[in-house]
Amino acid sequence: MNDIDAEAGPGYDAVVVGSGFAGSWAAKELTEAGVGTLVLEAGPPRRAEEIPDRAAAYAAPAGAGEGSWPRQPVQSSHFHFRPRGPHLFVDDLEHAYETPPGMPYRWIRGMQVGGRSLVWGGSALRLSPFETEAADVDGSSPAWPIAYRELADAYDRVEELLALRGTAEDLPQLPHGRFRGDPPVLTPAESDFRRSYRRPGTRAVPVRYVAADAGDGGWPGFSVQATALGAAGRTGRLTLRPHARVTSVTVDPVNGRATGVEYVDVGTGVRHRVRARVVFLCGGTIETARLMLHSRSPRHPRGLGNSSGWLGRGLMDHPLLTSSGILQGCPPEAAQPWTGRQCGLLVPPPQPWSEGVRPFALWVSLQRRVAGGAALGGIDAQGEMLPHRRNRVRLGDRRDRWGVPVPVIECGYGPHEERLYDLMRQEIERAASVAGLKDLTVAEALTAPGGNVHELGTARMGASPADSVLDPHNRCWDAPNVFVADGSCFPSGGWQNPTLTVMALAARAGRFAAGLLRDGEC
Repeated sequence: MNDIDAEAGPGYDAVVVGSGFAGSWAAKELTEAGVGTLVLEAGPPRRAEEIPDRAAAYAAPAGAGEGSWPRQPVQSSHFHFRPRGPHLFVDDLEHAYETPPGMPYRWIRGMQVGGRSLVWGGSALRLSPFETEAADVDGSSPAWPIAYRELADAYDRVEELLALRGTAEDLPQLPHGRFRGDPPVLTPAESDFRRSYRRPGTRAVPVRYVAADAGDGGWPGFSVQATALGAAGRTGRLTLRPHARVTSVTVDPVNGRATGVEYVDVGTGVRHRVRARVVFLCGGTIETARLMLHSRSPRHPRGLGNSSGWLGRGLMDHPLLTSSGILQGCPPEAAQPWTGRQCGLLVPPPQPWSEGVRPFALWVSLQRRVAGGAALGGIDAQGEMLPHRRNRVRLGDRRDRWGVPVPVIECGYGPHEERLYDLMRQEIERAASVAGLKDLTVAEALTAPGGNVHELGTARMGASPADSVLDPHNRCWDAPNVFVADGSCFPSGGWQNPTLTVMALAARAGRFAAGLLRDGEC
């Protein structure tokens, strides 16, 4: 490895690590406020034509694209892998991680400009006050240090750019969004289910999602290139540097504040040091924890921001239970395309909720697939995993080729999630009866942690530095010019797909940081 090349000049106002959902929205808010911003991305750039059409990919015949991927044994286990393209997923051998025996974790990654937005399913749901205030009700997780109303404006801004599709339903557990299009047309079987399904405190509603319609430069609408990253680029204040693997955050030895970052040029092996007034860490829940733990110094001996001992801990995913069956009496020729969660119905959890576990929701897709001459249907349940302290990311003894310790991921379900399975199964079976699903097959276990690709929680927000890593504005308590704006900041997960909330939190933090820079406070 070559000596470190310190970049000449005054540096940047802001450096953002990662160009996915969080990094692109932080960069958008910073650059639009006049902040010169460098975005460092470990992976390569992509072209719009490399991104398969989402609907066509899922409509491919069964078995299309099958093969063997010896360098991607983990990535190839995910259902997006084949239809969306192996090139959009990492090489597992080059980007290794470790797990203890008996604790499998599937870490699904897209390391490239745009991150996992290039394979995003598009499901976009707001948290509700029931999630941000859940700790006050049951005490099962740390409290969110911000109320729903403090996120509402950021949700609005994100949804406006995403052109969110959906319907206003007047359900308090499903806050209205800024909708700019109708949801997909329901199949006859889904329409029947919507009319027939009855449960106090909730009802079946059309899914809320971001469409794949092509935007600027031919990028699909669900990609950040078509939305936030593209907007940041148009300001003329964005410098985007791919193939830049960040290895540590550099800090002032006197005050402990960040001075910038060090990174390796993946192609040449040259190490660089770049200065910045503020640093945004947006590389993803596990990568961000690894980077902060590795950024040790005399002022931060246990890792950057780890004075509470919570850095790397509280790792979560969303437990998922899947099912499928045959729709008797539904002609297969009436089946419509299946595109994951961009079609069908959502049944949010009823409120009030009194099941002794955190709430879960149902996703219902009927008459969208055909097999053996019969129309098929599926009902999935998704709920919340509690942020157990034992579930964590730590640094291993082995190092990758850039000199950073390989992450060790220790994550497993506890008694809460075991109880969740039984309740999920009961409700799936009840809903399947309403839908007319026969020969129902329900998975024997929840998806293994990581399989839902909703990793959250390793640098949580809080109201006090005693038991959290970040303050209510996503600033590191121990280094207040470091912002962490990806899924690692979640103190609890809710039942909703987290992507919209990640973007809203990053947008909110980016706007706040821009204000500090403008006022000379950073």
